[in-house]
Amino acid sequence: MKKKTYQNIYKILESLFSSNPPLSFHAKMSLAASVLASKFENWIFCGFYVSCNDKFLEIGPYYGKILPCTSIKYGNGVCGTSALNKQTITVKDILKYENYISCDSDTKSEIVVPIFNEDKLVAVLDIDSNKRNDFNKTDEQNLEKISTLFFKKNQK
Repeated sequence: MKKKTYQNIYKILESLFSSNPPLSFHAKMSLAASVLASKFENWIFCGFYVSCNDKFLEIGPYYGKILPCTSIKYGNGVCGTSALNKQTITVKDILKYENYISCDSDTKSEIVVPIFNEDKLVAVLDIDSNKRNDFNKTDEQNLEKISTLFFKKNQK
């Protein structure tokens, strides 16, 4: 069922991102956060942190009930570690992640996916769930696929 949900999300975002005139990266992040968050009931935060000078991440568009961290240094927390290493990180139980930055006590698991424009990291997609072990390979693969839509060259 999760795979089918992601397939539908991909189609929705692909269509939205192909608008004419082209949407800005900021607009695409806003739409993606809203569409993604609306499809998964356990997700309590779905948003983006934008890379600034390859040193820190600044809060971007998000969907959630909490006020997130506004700035995260590369290497700090799940988002900062994902940015530093330029790779997806899945945390099945945040209580077991040493470098975790807590913004919401309801968060139990997290996934962070880097967003690239060509080879340059421009942002990370951060998703928190109120359920332990909520993220798996299906999430990783599909969110990474969705992350390629932001700067897809053949969009109209």
